[in-house]
Amino acid sequence: MESGDFLKVTLTHIGAFALGRLLAVWSFVLGIIMLIVGSMLLLLLMILGMATSENPVDAFGGGVIGFIIFFVVAVIALVVNSIAAFIFGMIAATVYNIILGIGGGIDLDFRDRGG
Repeated sequence: MESGDFLKVTLTHIGAFALGRLLAVWSFVLGIIMLIVGSMLLLLLMILGMATSENPVDAFGGGVIGFIIFFVVAVIALVVNSIAAFIFGMIAATVYNIILGIGGGIDLDFRDRGG
């Protein structure tokens, strides 16, 4: 294929399990990133609370309890969200395949980038 030529293909099927798995992993990775960012913010707020408190030991205890609750809820939400993304991905691919069966496929043009 020459560098300016296009490979013309038609998308007629999307694997339901593959799309579900992709969305679950994507959701999990984004959730881990958000969990790390949220944990860092919560730790910063805990340190600020200890610095401004009259009783830093009590502020630390409350911050640790809050952090543990946040972390447990966030991990549960991460797992539930990944499962939901998997299920919704499978449903979306199945519905999409039904629609493609009725209306035909989607025309796609691919070009070789020369590398």
